Amino acid sequence: MMSKSAMLTRRPTRIVGGKDAEKGLHPWQLSVHWGDRERKIPPRHVCGGSLLTAGWVLTAGHCVTLAPSKGEYLILAGKYKLGVMEDTEQSRLVEQVIVHPQYDGTVAPYDIALMKVEQPFELNVFVSTVSLPYPDSIPSGDVMLSGWGSIGRTRAPENPENLQAATLPIVEYDLCKLTLDKILKPKEKNPLHPTNICTGPLDGSLSACKGDSGGPLVRRNAFGEAEVVGIVSWGLFPCGAKNAPSVYTRVSAFITWIAVVMLNYT
Repeated sequence: MMSKSAMLTRRPTRIVGGKDAEKGLHPWQLSVHWGDRERKIPPRHVCGGSLLTAGWVLTAGHCVTLAPSKGEYLILAGKYKLGVMEDTEQSRLVEQVIVHPQYDGTVAPYDIALMKVEQPFELNVFVSTVSLPYPDSIPSGDVMLSGWGSIGRTRAPENPENLQAATLPIVEYDLCKLTLDKILKPKEKNPLHPTNICTGPLDGSLSACKGDSGGPLVRRNAFGEAEVVGIVSWGLFPCGAKNAPSVYTRVSAFITWIAVVMLNYT
């Protein structure tokens, strides 16, 4: 989510400037729903996520800390159109949620969380896992963002029906920091951290937006495998402004933490 008026904000849900994704091309893409059966609040899309294994979901920490303390998470896999039942979809309730202990719940680094579902998903061509990057590797070049985030450039969200996708360029860290320093108000602290990565283009033509939060930023590695290099974390509002990069949690900085969590909660 994102905004700083330039306002720093979270982007919980269309990719600005994106287009309808090809169905089945992003089988690791998940929709994280939240609802509360006791209070009769039906589950709704709040964030994106990535399927790491049949039983584990990778998402952003703020997708957890910004949600009400009561209620439950439901993970939908194999989705293309939100709000309708699809033949390809599977749903699982979340059994365990683990947010990185150094994440403070604001627009800040360490914005990463893992969710363990009650029963593993059945893997197929529409529901499959994404690889993790090499520890501490720094991605470069073009990457693919997907999600159901707002496609509008105003404060009022314009939510798409179909999954959106866009190819974005990685913005080198020092340039990203300098760009954010220039656009933020003088007294605003730049929360960019070495465990973040950024994407452009800086002309504002493409951007993550509210609703994309927690979703995957993916590239193809040397073996042709899809690997998740980033998690949508924060940015500037309105989405798609000039010189306003999108900021992600760099997954390669947390490979050990991910492995330890999944080992301890099996």
